[in-house]
Amino acid sequence: MIDIHTHILPCVDDGSPDMQTSIDLIKEEITQGVTDVFVTPHYFKQRGYLSPVKENIEGFNSLKEEIEKQGLKVNLYLGNEIYYNIHTLRDLESGLTKPLGNSKYVLIEFSLFEEDEDIAEAVHNLTAKGYLPIIAHPERYPYLNDLNSYAYLKRMGALIQLNASSLTGDYGRKVKKFVLKAIKNNLVDFVASDIHDFRMSNLLRAYDVVKTSFSKEIADKLFNNSVILS
Repeated sequence: MIDIHTHILPCVDDGSPDMQTSIDLIKEEITQGVTDVFVTPHYFKQRGYLSPVKENIEGFNSLKEEIEKQGLKVNLYLGNEIYYNIHTLRDLESGLTKPLGNSKYVLIEFSLFEEDEDIAEAVHNLTAKGYLPIIAHPERYPYLNDLNSYAYLKRMGALIQLNASSLTGDYGRKVKKFVLKAIKNNLVDFVASDIHDFRMSNLLRAYDVVKTSFSKEIADKLFNNSVILS
């Protein structure tokens, strides 16, 4: 599996408080069958998560060294989960934040409570500059709760990433029903763990849900989407 959304970089956000926790989270990913992990620390001004790419690279390299030292078989790539605001494009172009790995794909998130940014406008602004926006866990946004909105954003050039926990029912039966409909209507591009110290990976369970509900082909497409690696 390829996990494009994780919070395993130590000491930068609410994901991992130290190196040992990061190693434990990586081990958890491996048990789920993950071979490629995108490390995506928050860049979120309102919550004080402002670690720049330069500092993230230092921590990322230390994490890779420890992974190699322990003989853990996993490929790591650095990116960000960026809380979108009027400065997001400037921050990307200045190198303060970064896309996923060496790609033009940008993982962006929005408010979990109210629509404080126009998501369609954000998608337009990013695609106009050549970026490929991936909207992180839109099923958690209460104001983005219909399939037509997903379809519209995808027509504009956005990609959709669901959290595995939504498929396993951890966010409730209503959310699970909705995300299964989104998959049925071909509106989902990725399923990721969004793993934190307090949120374990449900990727394997979620994979089985999709495989049982639809097919192995569809499950492989969502959990092993290698477009970012190409």
